[in-house]
Amino acid sequence: MLTKQNRLTKRGSFTFVYSKGQRSHAQLFNLVFVQGKNLRIGFSVPNKIGKATTRNLLKRRLRAICRKLVPDIKPAQMVFTAKAGAEELSFREVEKTVKYLLQKAKLLN
Repeated sequence: MLTKQNRLTKRGSFTFVYSKGQRSHAQLFNLVFVQGKNLRIGFSVPNKIGKATTRNLLKRRLRAICRKLVPDIKPAQMVFTAKAGAEELSFREVEKTVKYLLQKAKLLN
């Protein structure tokens, strides 16, 4: 679980990131981010992915990956969005994709 200070939870925060943020794309994930002074991360997994258990599994994987990377990520507000097909990826494949998106957006130290 991400610490409370690193979570993006409020609807208004998500709206702000979506409206003002820069975008980075991969095949099965999108990253929208706004650079700032605090690191806050949110996750969006739409209903197209599958049932609740499948969506929650994908969100747990994303949280675990981001928790390990928190010391290396530059301060920003960001939202990871999954696309259909992401539920079939293994943990390692999701991890590689998240690192790729962060490097592409120049958010890794």
